[in-house]
Amino acid sequence: MYFAPLRHHSPACAWAVRAMLHELRPCAVLVEGPDSFNPLLPLLLDPACQPPLAVLCQADAGGESPASAFFPFCDYSPEWVGLRTGQELGAQLAFIDLPWADKAQLRGRGEDEDHSLMAERYFQHSRHIDELAARVGCRDHNELWDHLFELRPPAALADWRSLFRDIYHYCAETRVDYEAEVLEGDGSLPRERHMAAHVRHWRTQAQGNIVVLTGGFHTPALLDLCASGGGSAPGSAAAQDWLIRYSFDQLDALNGYGAGMPAPAYYQRIWEALQAGDQEPQRSVTLDCLGGIAQQYSGLGLVERIGTADVQAAALQAMRLAGLRGHPGPGRHDLMDAMQSCFIKGALGESAHGLPDILRRYLGGSRLGQVPASAGAPPLLEDGRRLARQCRIRLDDAQPRNSRLEIYRKPAHRLRSRFLHLMRYLDCGLGRQVSGPDYLAGTRLDLMVEEWEVAWTPLVEARLVELAPQGSTLQEVALRRLREQETALGAAGQAQSAGRAVGLLVQAAAVGLHERLPALLDLLSRHLQADASFVSVVQCARQLQTLWRAREPLGMQGQPGLARLMQSCWPAALFLLPALAGCKEEEEAALVDAVLALREFGRSEYSREDAGGEPLQQLHGLLGGMAARKGCAPGIAGAAAAILYLDAAWDQQQLAQAAARRFGPGAQPVDAVRFLSGLMAAAPELLVTQPALLQALDQVLDGWDERDFMRCLPELRRAFSALKPAETSDVARLLAQGLGVEPGELQTASAVLSEADMLAGAELQSLLREGLERDGLHSWLAGKEPA
Repeated sequence: MYFAPLRHHSPACAWAVRAMLHELRPCAVLVEGPDSFNPLLPLLLDPACQPPLAVLCQADAGGESPASAFFPFCDYSPEWVGLRTGQELGAQLAFIDLPWADKAQLRGRGEDEDHSLMAERYFQHSRHIDELAARVGCRDHNELWDHLFELRPPAALADWRSLFRDIYHYCAETRVDYEAEVLEGDGSLPRERHMAAHVRHWRTQAQGNIVVLTGGFHTPALLDLCASGGGSAPGSAAAQDWLIRYSFDQLDALNGYGAGMPAPAYYQRIWEALQAGDQEPQRSVTLDCLGGIAQQYSGLGLVERIGTADVQAAALQAMRLAGLRGHPGPGRHDLMDAMQSCFIKGALGESAHGLPDILRRYLGGSRLGQVPASAGAPPLLEDGRRLARQCRIRLDDAQPRNSRLEIYRKPAHRLRSRFLHLMRYLDCGLGRQVSGPDYLAGTRLDLMVEEWEVAWTPLVEARLVELAPQGSTLQEVALRRLREQETALGAAGQAQSAGRAVGLLVQAAAVGLHERLPALLDLLSRHLQADASFVSVVQCARQLQTLWRAREPLGMQGQPGLARLMQSCWPAALFLLPALAGCKEEEEAALVDAVLALREFGRSEYSREDAGGEPLQQLHGLLGGMAARKGCAPGIAGAAAAILYLDAAWDQQQLAQAAARRFGPGAQPVDAVRFLSGLMAAAPELLVTQPALLQALDQVLDGWDERDFMRCLPELRRAFSALKPAETSDVARLLAQGLGVEPGELQTASAVLSEADMLAGAELQSLLREGLERDGLHSWLAGKEPA
C-alpha cells in the first residue's frame, strides 16, 4: 500500500505521481473523488477529453434547487495524471470518496462558498502554516508551498519518496490545528471513514501494489484508519453527475476557488516545460512570461512602453531574487516581484496603465476544456448552446468580451439582446449589461444601443444543468418561472396590483416570451380595473409607455391591446387622484412622485383617447380643487400648486395666494415644510423665479424658535436637495440681497468656517444657554431685560 499525500492542482505533486506510478507499476490506483464518479471513468479516459474539465455533481439537499458542486481537473492535477498514467500502465482505477449527495446531506447546502469538492481551507487557516510562513519569510501559504515544494528541480520532484514524505509532515502538522468535533461537523471524518473502507476492500482483492491518491490533509487519518480497521462505507443518496468543460478562470485561486493554485496558466507552462524535459523549467517560463507580458502591454498603444531593457532588468532581478531566496529558479512570486519593480515606473497604481489586468489574464489564462460528444448533456444545456451559437457567442473561450447591440437597426442584434436578457432572467451569469435602455426601470430609453460584457463560462453550463429538470428549452423554463411569478402575486396579496403585473409583461417582452403577451395583457387589464392604488396605476401607465416607446426592439408592434390598455390608465388614475388629499405624511413623497409621473404621462400622446378631450385639463381641474381644499395634505397641495402654475392653469397671484395660506400667520411649521417639499419636488426653480415665494419662506423661518427649526431641519434639507448647484447659488444670492449682505461675504464665510467650527459654535451656544438658565437669566434668551 502506497499513500501519496497531495495538493490538488499541484504540478510538483503531479510530476511525483507520474514518477511513482512508473516505478511501482501498481495493479490499482485509488483516487480521492466521489465514488459515484466511477461510471464516468470511460469518459474521463477518453482521448477526446481535454482539460480543464470538471464533474458537476447535483443532489437533492432539501432546498428549492439541487445542491451543486464541481470536481475540476487540469493537465497538472495529480488526480488526472494518476488516472491517465494508471490507464497507460494497465492499472485498475477507482474513486473512493463519499458521494456528493451524502456529503451535501452531512454538511448542508452552504458547504463551500466556491461549490468545490476540493476546498483546501485547512491550509489557509492553519496557525502552524502561518507561523512557518513567517519564519521562512513568505507572505502567505501559497508562497510557502511554492518555496517548499513547487520550486524543487525536476530530479528532486521525481524523487517521490522524499517529496511525499515532506508533504505528509507538512499536512500532518496542519491537521493538529483542528479538533475532532470540527472535522466531524464539516464532513472530513465521515469522508475519511468512507475512503478507508474502500482502501481495505481493495487491499483484500488486489494482487500487487496499490497507490492511494488523496489530499494531504486526509492522508494521516487514512493511515490510522487502515491500520486500525476502522471506517465504514454508507449507502449513497441519489445523485446525478455530469462531465462538463471547465476553464482556467474558474480554477484560479485568485478568483475565489478555494482548492486552486493561483495563476493556472503559469503552472500550465511549468507543467509543459517539465514534460518537454526542461531541466530549468522555472527559468524558461519566467523568460517566456516576461516577453509575452511586455508584448501584450505594448499592444495597448500607450506612450509608456515596456522595452527590451525593462524585460532584461526584470529577468535579471527575478534570477537574483530566486538566488536570494534559495530557489533553483525564479518562482511565480519572484517573477511578480521583479515585474512590479521593473515594469511599473512611479507610484504603484498610478503608472501601471492596465498592467495588473494583463498580468492577471496572462498568468491566469482563459483556456476552456473539451469533453467528448459521448458525455451527453441535458436538453436544456444543448438548447442554450444552440441559441448561443446562433447569437455568435463564443463557447470555446471563457474570456469576457464586449458586445455592442444596435437593437433598433439590426434584427440579429435584437435576437441576441433577447437571448442575453433571457439568460439574465434565469440567473445564468452569461452577460452583464453595461449600458443601454433599462426596460423594467423605464430609464435610459433614449439610448439606441445596448452594451454587454459576455462570457460563456462553466458556471453558465452548470446553471443550465441545474435548471434542466424544469424544462427542455430556455423558453419553456422561462415561461414556467413567469407563471410562478404570476401565481406569487396572488399569494402575496398583490393579485390586483397593476404595477406588479405590468412588470411581468415587460419582462416577457424583453426575454422573448411573446406567445405569453396576449394572456398577460388580459391579466393586466383585469388588474387595472380592480387596482385601488394610485401609485400602482401610474406605475402601470409609465411602464406601458416604456413598452410603446420601445415596441420595435421588444417586438410589441403586433399587440393592438397595448395602446387600448395604455389609454385606459388615464381615467383609472384620475378616478383615484382626489383620494390623495387625505394621505398620511409618510405617504406624501411617493404620492407626489406619482402625481408628477401622471402629469408627464398626460402630456404625452399615449393618454389620449379617440373620443377626444384634453387630458391635462382634466388633471388641472382635479388638482385645483385639491390645492384649494383646506384639509388637503400639504405635500400634495404644494405639488399641485407647482404643476398648475407651470402648466399656466394658475397665474402668479394664485400661486402666491396658495403659498400665503401655507406660510402665512398661524401656519404650522411642519405643514409649511411639507408644502415646500411638494412644491420643490415639482418645480424647485420657483424659489428663484418667484422672489415673493422665497420671501414668504424666509419670513416663516424667521418666526420659528430653535425647537421648531430643529424639528423641521431634516425635511428642509430634503426639500432643498432638489435644487441644482446653480439654483442653490441663486437662492443664496437672493437671500443675501434681502439681508443686505454681499454674496461674496457669504462665500468667504462658508469657505472659512469648517464643519468643526460650526460644531464648536453649537456646543458653545449650548453651554451659554445652560449658564444663563443656571444663573436665573433665562429671560435674556428671549431678548428681554431681566426683572
